[in-house]
Amino acid sequence: MMLMMEVVSNCLSELVMLFLTWVMGTLIFGTIMFYIEENDDSKFKSILHACWWAAVTMTTVGYGDLYPETPLGQSIGSVILFLSMIYIALPMTLIVSKFSSTLQAHQEQISEKRRKFKKIPNNNSRGFF
Repeated sequence: MMLMMEVVSNCLSELVMLFLTWVMGTLIFGTIMFYIEENDDSKFKSILHACWWAAVTMTTVGYGDLYPETPLGQSIGSVILFLSMIYIALPMTLIVSKFSSTLQAHQEQISEKRRKFKKIPNNNSRGFF
């Protein structure tokens, strides 16, 4: 548990940047989709509804409650899905790299403690046994 906390603290700036750019992407893509799908029969009743769709699409959850119906909206939605998969995958390499280096540092600390423990002489041996 401590290892994970250390990795999160080491990656905090990357995680904050990931979250902020995700929020910006949700707002931008939701607004674009709202104006593309703007008609009387559209399920996108407001920009917030479209932002909900963008958030669900960008996280690849895809509930199916909202979806684009026009050909332009469907093609833009496909591009958004593709870009969001790349967007999620790229920061993961940084996070995994930091996890790997943190794990290696912990393993080196443990092995150093073991070496020190083995070097401690046993002063309690008096030769009785």
